[in-house]
Amino acid sequence: MPLPAGNILIVEDDVATREMLANLLSTEGFHAVSAEDGLEALHLLRTVRHRAPDTPCLVLLDLKMPRLSGNEFRRAQLGDPTVASVPVAVMSGAMDLEQRAQDLGAVATVAKPIDCDVLMNVVRKYCA
Repeated sequence: MPLPAGNILIVEDDVATREMLANLLSTEGFHAVSAEDGLEALHLLRTVRHRAPDTPCLVLLDLKMPRLSGNEFRRAQLGDPTVASVPVAVMSGAMDLEQRAQDLGAVATVAKPIDCDVLMNVVRKYCA
């Protein structure tokens, strides 16, 4: 039985999008952990990190969220040495997506509405 290809943290406030992503990733053999905003995501990332080697191989990050936005999450993540190295792919419908992702030091972008093939290419690149 092959081992799952890795944990992926989905940070997305839209329930339908979050569930679609989680289902897609699990169908493809990945283990998806979901958070509805940056605050929950930060907590999950730190908690999971302490139970290494289960550190997520990738964070799929929405930018516009309540409580803690994608930008705020990323700032907090980069400020925490235990989780700073986990790569982030930004998911957004923003027109300036590439620039925003670059500003955040993200490794990839996934434009919304999400193209599943594009998403899986990004995931496989970082979670092979």
